[in-house]
Amino acid sequence: MTKETGGSGCQQCKKGPPTLEEPLAALREAVLDGRVAEVEELLDAGQLVNADLGSGATPMHMAIQEGRVEVVKALLARGADLASATRAGWTPAHMVAFADNVEIAKLLLAAGMSLSATNIHGHTPLDLAKAHNKTEVLALFKKVGKKG
Repeated sequence: MTKETGGSGCQQCKKGPPTLEEPLAALREAVLDGRVAEVEELLDAGQLVNADLGSGATPMHMAIQEGRVEVVKALLARGADLASATRAGWTPAHMVAFADNVEIAKLLLAAGMSLSATNIHGHTPLDLAKAHNKTEVLALFKKVGKKG
């Protein structure tokens, strides 16, 4: 259990996912399950790529949390906001730091993800990677930081 996550598995809440109206619930489930075609269909039908799926988490936050690389690619193609923050102040950069997913981190960095945002505890994505020993993403972030 960590101070950041509350030990719940969901970085944003301790009670589990909130109840959502359809079709937001369908979008959340499609993202979590990695069903790219369904995500794209729901977005084509008018769902917002940056919709609040609970506690300020967007489809991008959830795709990163679940390691859904293809969903991340689809959301990036649709213009997902890489600066969007949950109520806890977690941006996609914070999510990918905690998830320690280098493949997704590289995609997000190539799309212009910033590593400078701070969450409600004042932690940057680099701080999270260090504090939680997320070695792969930490090495990538340090490498990017030296170039920038």
